[in-house]
Amino acid sequence: MKCNIFSILLFLCIVYTSVNAQVVKPHTWNLSIGADGLFPENNFRKTHSKGLGGTIKAEYVFDKHYSIIFSTGYYTLAGRTNILNPAGKAANGVPIKVGGRYYLGNFYLGGEAGYLNVSGFQFKNGFLYSFFVGDELLAGKHGNSIDISVRHEAWVTDKTRAFIGLRLAYEFRLK
Repeated sequence: MKCNIFSILLFLCIVYTSVNAQVVKPHTWNLSIGADGLFPENNFRKTHSKGLGGTIKAEYVFDKHYSIIFSTGYYTLAGRTNILNPAGKAANGVPIKVGGRYYLGNFYLGGEAGYLNVSGFQFKNGFLYSFFVGDELLAGKHGNSIDISVRHEAWVTDKTRAFIGLRLAYEFRLK
């Protein structure tokens, strides 16, 4: 299922890039606020089910291809009650990440890394990293956009737990 979701989103990004101009302008700041759907993978799926999150992301565009991003948010994945998670505790995380984007025509590739504060299931703070692909679709009068992305994110605490994240956000152009 996760492969199908990724394939569909990648296809949609490619289709939209052929009909929408990229909204990236060099030497500008952008701020996006979005919602995330989270789908645990492998061992994380044994202890938790789907989750939700909210994120805020700031981006500084150096030129038409490169930008640096700073992000934070709140994620929660519902717990499964079983021998690995007897109390069925949810996993909650507050990430603080820094990373970059590389724009390829009308879509982007990127990665982030940073610190993770975990609560609920397995209280261990740690490191996280993610890789993503996305697209920005022009929306609004001032060059604002809808930001759609899919990412693979891993939380490295007492052991590695990973998920696929789908993000839909509204991005504001700051002057």
